[in-house]
Amino acid sequence: MPRVEHSTPAGFPSPAADFETQRVDLVEQLGLNEPSTFLARVRGLSMIGKGIDDGDLLVVNRLIEAKHGQTVVAVVDNELTCKTLYQRGGMVKLQAANPDFPDILLKDGQTLVIWGVVVSVVKRMPV
Repeated sequence: MPRVEHSTPAGFPSPAADFETQRVDLVEQLGLNEPSTFLARVRGLSMIGKGIDDGDLLVVNRLIEAKHGQTVVAVVDNELTCKTLYQRGGMVKLQAANPDFPDILLKDGQTLVIWGVVVSVVKRMPV
């Protein structure tokens, strides 16, 4: 995919946009050539506060160790979910980024497996 040398303003068109200088390999840029990276399609609206909308594609890296505040894909009792990881003071929970959705607080006997950290979001814009 062609890439222009300059950043693209969101206002008026730049005359530099006519001068392509190199190609961009999205597979390489998104890390999709890494065996630890996978794509997951979002279903639902619980993460819209972080700009993650229904139908977006998440690029998830399984080798990154999840830390407090990162967006993760996790498995809670055999169900996949995308949430923000909260780890403070011995408490672990998964936080939604939409006030209409509750956080996930683990109860006794529930299992949580972090599958990976979300490193990119691919959007399709309405046309």
